[in-house]
Amino acid sequence: MDTKQTVRSRLPLGAVLILAMLPAPAVLAGNSPEAVVMTFNEAIGARDLQGLLGHFAEGSVQFAIRPAHAGMAPPKKVSSDLVTHWQTIGPVLFSVTESYTRTPEILASHVESEIATVWARITTRTVDRNSTAERSDSFSEVYLMVDRGDGWKIAGIAENRGTDSLVID
Repeated sequence: MDTKQTVRSRLPLGAVLILAMLPAPAVLAGNSPEAVVMTFNEAIGARDLQGLLGHFAEGSVQFAIRPAHAGMAPPKKVSSDLVTHWQTIGPVLFSVTESYTRTPEILASHVESEIATVWARITTRTVDRNSTAERSDSFSEVYLMVDRGDGWKIAGIAENRGTDSLVID
């Protein structure tokens, strides 16, 4: 008897059906919500402003829970335009840092038809210009994702990043 045939016959049909119904690992899919979160964060580390902006759905929002820097007033509105947010902070971030990387760890994701949520723990590593000291931070972000027929895009981001000690006058 063929060895391959013997192995196949030993695996019960019920086990094959159960394995077939399990979801495939979404992180490896090219345009899964999780993959979009990963490539968005990679674009930030690569200082690719146009690349990171390309991950946003039209009308996407940034949720501001607290001020980003010490000495700033709390945000008056809980949300702002996500594209404008990154068009503003991206060039500043890139100009004041020698390097800035964000490593997302996908904690959970959920897809329902054309909407999804992705929770990620973000670990940053920052080296400021004219410095060799590396700083690290860790916080959570939740991404609201939409697929309107052109692949998954980020519709909103909320984070629990703490206020940093950099005082902005």
